[in-house]
Amino acid sequence: MFVRVLLVALLPPEQEQWQTITVTAEPQATRVLPPSVEIGEERLLERQPRSAAEALKGIDGVSIRPNSRGESVARVRGAEERQTQVFLDGAPLAVPWDGRVDLGVIPAGLIGAVRVTKGAVPIEYGTNAVAGAVDLETRSGGETNFRAMAETGSLGFAQASAVGTVRTGAVDWTFAGSGLTRDAEPVANLAALPFSQAHSNRRTNSDLDSGTLFAAASYAAGPLTLRAYALHIESRFGIAPESDRDPAIDAPRYWRYPDKDLTQVALSSELKMGRGSARLVAWQQWFDQRIVQYRDGTYSAVRGQEKNDDSTQGARLVLSAPLDQLTLRVVGTAQTSRHIQQDSGGPERLFRQNLYTLGTEADAPLLGGKLTIGLAYDRSINPRTGDKPAQPAKDSLAFSAAYRLSVADGLSVAVSGGRRSRFPTARELFGEALGRFLPNPALAPERAWLADVEVTFERPDFSLRLNPFYVRSEDTIAQRAVRVDGRNLRQRYNLSGSESLGIDAGATARLGPRLDWELNASILSARADRGAAPFRRLTQHPGFELYSALDWRPTEVLSLRGEYRRVGGADDQDPAGNKARLPGGNEINLRARWQVAMLGSGTPMSLTASVDNLTDDVITPQLGLPLPGRAIRVGLRIN
Repeated sequence: MFVRVLLVALLPPEQEQWQTITVTAEPQATRVLPPSVEIGEERLLERQPRSAAEALKGIDGVSIRPNSRGESVARVRGAEERQTQVFLDGAPLAVPWDGRVDLGVIPAGLIGAVRVTKGAVPIEYGTNAVAGAVDLETRSGGETNFRAMAETGSLGFAQASAVGTVRTGAVDWTFAGSGLTRDAEPVANLAALPFSQAHSNRRTNSDLDSGTLFAAASYAAGPLTLRAYALHIESRFGIAPESDRDPAIDAPRYWRYPDKDLTQVALSSELKMGRGSARLVAWQQWFDQRIVQYRDGTYSAVRGQEKNDDSTQGARLVLSAPLDQLTLRVVGTAQTSRHIQQDSGGPERLFRQNLYTLGTEADAPLLGGKLTIGLAYDRSINPRTGDKPAQPAKDSLAFSAAYRLSVADGLSVAVSGGRRSRFPTARELFGEALGRFLPNPALAPERAWLADVEVTFERPDFSLRLNPFYVRSEDTIAQRAVRVDGRNLRQRYNLSGSESLGIDAGATARLGPRLDWELNASILSARADRGAAPFRRLTQHPGFELYSALDWRPTEVLSLRGEYRRVGGADDQDPAGNKARLPGGNEINLRARWQVAMLGSGTPMSLTASVDNLTDDVITPQLGLPLPGRAIRVGLRIN
């Protein structure tokens, strides 16, 4: 309240219409960005996603999969999830200790738009975004609006969420809440789970309960715009065991998360100063979790537990100013994260990591096109390392260039490239994961050289996007099996390097007045240097992924959608470190939305139905952890 009174006193009385703050990497008329894909509110409605993870499905170059800890993570161009940074309204969401965030517990109803940027991303994204960045924008608006949904489905699945926006005086408010529960995930084929799986269609230890609360306030007056939000997520869930492993030889993880809570608050501001601007984002994150390890698949006898307590503070300042024909940006980012860990009642260990980025970018016209070049300095410091050896500070230079030229009406070509770095997370350096990992404090930062070409063609009823790319990585962080005291442990280590070559493609077409078509595809070849790894093909990198969808609206009130996804084969590493083959698979999803009534001042109410993985096909992104089988949902939406 004090801030609002102060602003009203200092700024002109005329209030501007509410405006969105683009707080990560702001698109501008003079700026050239690397390849990016955006999904807006209308397309999200058609897809009927349950979570932020599902909202990202079908984007070319992006795959969503559960990792071995039961978290839904985003991988850009097959890269590890830690190489992709995720932001919510400009503030990073990942817990720095681990470098990952579970997108499966962020409700889709909260998200108003999604943007994925690939390649040499702008320096506003800071350190560690060597593959790309995901921007999640929450719903907002300057008028009263209400959206709600409720669904029920297979194996005890139920979900409900609501989000509302309202203006009170000069402040726009957004409030949201959601709840999600399931008894278990469905099994597609029992034959794919030979161990640690009961003979039923319920995946062992795959229950989930989560709840989310969100509130945001926006204020605009004169040259100043402010927005603050608070997000709280509570989750309790089981982690399905790797059911390719014989417990008598190499037991899988028998883990549960009885407590996993994340709270994040962020403040965004933009101040217009003549033709320039200053944008500031500051964030505070609290994260607490408890992992309980069990002796066997009955989940009755506790072997050990791990408690984590994390606190992170950070800020990013972007100053932008036009200088004759140039537009100059100066960016500074600083973040500090504290991690306290206690294993099985032992002593508490304190870890801390500080990350810094300082850089500049410039936009300029060139030969009838537009050019953006950037340079940044990244630094990582681990001042507290628990019971592990002290770490030297690590630093790296990042640079990039992007050029776009309009070749003809609706046709443009962009070329971009540069170098980005990722520092190992504290968990990669020091984490033992309840005896599963052998630490390697000598891990060096990853460095990636990236090159992209993007060709876009736009017509009123057709669009095409082609994006060949090349990535040369140095000191790529991989995993190996190490035999210690008769047990196979995993250890992270640096490869000398790797290369990835591929192409992302996307197309949309209006096939008729009520029929739309969408196609997204990616082809990828990812190889380690000769002699750098036991086998050259990088693990868990499918050779291709294809996604196609048809939207048919036979009447004004009925919408039908069919989706087909094909995932190519990949290689993985078994517990002993040997190469194993992951077969490809198919996924068919069906969606229906039928408007049954109009509420109040023209708000539609619709019945919804969906079937995921209609044919119960087996898709295995990693050994022993196939994706869920067929699931049916029905629900009600007010939108």
